[in-house]
Amino acid sequence: MIVNEDVLAISRAVDQLSKVSEEIGRTTEQIENVEEEQYLATLQGIDDPTYQYQIDNLRCHRDDLDIDKSKARTDVYEKFEHYYS
Repeated sequence: MIVNEDVLAISRAVDQLSKVSEEIGRTTEQIENVEEEQYLATLQGIDDPTYQYQIDNLRCHRDDLDIDKSKARTDVYEKFEHYYS
């Protein structure tokens, strides 16, 4: 059985989009966890700037992932477009 190269390319592109989307979800969850820790520390009177530093770094990472997701989505679109052309 011969496997169509276009189908493999589509599969790889969709897999990449899925992986990036999952990583965005994990990063968002990490941000929420650190924000919660920051809030609880603030309630205890602790003003620790490392919480905000972690949040800012995670947000930058998520922004980079959003760019990767956009590229992956475009790649999926192009692979499908090539397959159906």
